[in-house]
Amino acid sequence: MNMQNPNTNILVEEIGKVSSMSAQVLKITGLPYVSMGELLDVEGKKAVVLSFDKKFTSALLLESAGQLKPGALVKRTKTLFKIPVGKELIGKTIDPLGRDIDTKVVIKTKERRAIEKSPPQVLEREEIHQPLETGIKIIDALFPIGRGQRELIVGDKKTGKTSLALDAILNQKDVICIYTSIGQRKSEIINVLRNLEAYGALDYTIAVAAFSSDSPVLQYLAPFSAMTIAEYFRDQGKDVLVVFDDLTKHAWAWREISLLLGRPPGRESYPGDIFYLHARLLERAAKLNEKYGGGSISALPICETREGDISEYIPTNLISITDGQLYLETDLFQAGAKPAINIGLSVSRIGSKAQRECIKEVTQGLKLTLSQHAELKKLVQLETKLSPESQKQFKRGEILLEIFKQNNHRLIDVYDQSLIYWIVLNGLLDDIDIPSVKNWENDFYNFIDNVHPEIKKDLKENGWTQNIKDKITRLVKEFKDIHMNNQIV
Repeated sequence: MNMQNPNTNILVEEIGKVSSMSAQVLKITGLPYVSMGELLDVEGKKAVVLSFDKKFTSALLLESAGQLKPGALVKRTKTLFKIPVGKELIGKTIDPLGRDIDTKVVIKTKERRAIEKSPPQVLEREEIHQPLETGIKIIDALFPIGRGQRELIVGDKKTGKTSLALDAILNQKDVICIYTSIGQRKSEIINVLRNLEAYGALDYTIAVAAFSSDSPVLQYLAPFSAMTIAEYFRDQGKDVLVVFDDLTKHAWAWREISLLLGRPPGRESYPGDIFYLHARLLERAAKLNEKYGGGSISALPICETREGDISEYIPTNLISITDGQLYLETDLFQAGAKPAINIGLSVSRIGSKAQRECIKEVTQGLKLTLSQHAELKKLVQLETKLSPESQKQFKRGEILLEIFKQNNHRLIDVYDQSLIYWIVLNGLLDDIDIPSVKNWENDFYNFIDNVHPEIKKDLKENGWTQNIKDKITRLVKEFKDIHMNNQIV
């Protein structure tokens, strides 16, 4: 202090030094009062505090180290690390720091938020009951997803996991979607963006990307940034869908960072807090009650397995955190059953609570038919002769499995789905050959849309009345005559 002029302002700063550095992970000494998540200035470069102990403060450098060396001075900013959030991000592809992926310029928004936040408390939440329809028949019928649910997509490489999540995004019209790419090649995210643009989905979608060529730091931050952006829209009372593609690579990034920090490795060299890492991320997905705005965040995390082993460390962790899983099987995929969802190993713990009444009524019989088909298939494989009634049940199961086959981006609304399931379960397709089922189904949808659109309107307004059941029975007979004569609908 200047004794001759006591009014002189004195600037007091806490300054530390970089003790050691590996890649973009720094160990710093001399910052005793630093806060978790605080932004640091390391000779003009930004870093964020990750952890601290008696000796060191550990921080993640948010940009290339460049000429930075041990001994570099570190200053506190006394502000938390935050990213831009807001509607300005819709239609954009950004990195986890909120920068445009091409220009590397931070997108200007009215608000910024810290990427770490506690999940909603129990009293803030509401029971999941609103459907998040995907347009994928096997999911909407057997493993329905609700708004606020966390449904894991798990399977080997090249089994259609990303395509499944992408179709779920394409089917949304009143939901804000965030696609998070973690550790993928640039060519892969470009293909995803092209599909989103081709189907008009960029009008309600944000892409957050950390490429395989990016640092483990950015890959670690990517899902937390995406969830923070989702929470902004949820707090506006909107419904949000977040896809994490994929959390296996996210776990790899965290493992690399932890090993650089010198943390003791555990199973498969992962640190002891790997479960907590994904739990604190996915617990932030929830459906809020009306008192807190009524918004929701639904999560579709993706996880990669090796040789179909879902008992591996990361898959089992994620299965225990989420509200169900969709297991994609390599053998089914190679056999042409797309989406290649294994019915026996997949589940939705929300179940029919997240279904519209029109489809809930018919899918109860659907599960029984598929269960009977699975048992009868064992007898067929043993060349056991089935009774006429058993043959009928077996064929209906075969028809349903054929109907579940669905090309990418060929999405079917729940009213069309409800109609076809009711038709199958009531034996109206028993006389159709299995190879002809897909053509018959697609032509029938066109027939209903172009000739009898009142059927779906009636079903939507009144549900499964006897009147509509009688109408559908007559229409199926009418359509069979048209289809048999190869008339154009």
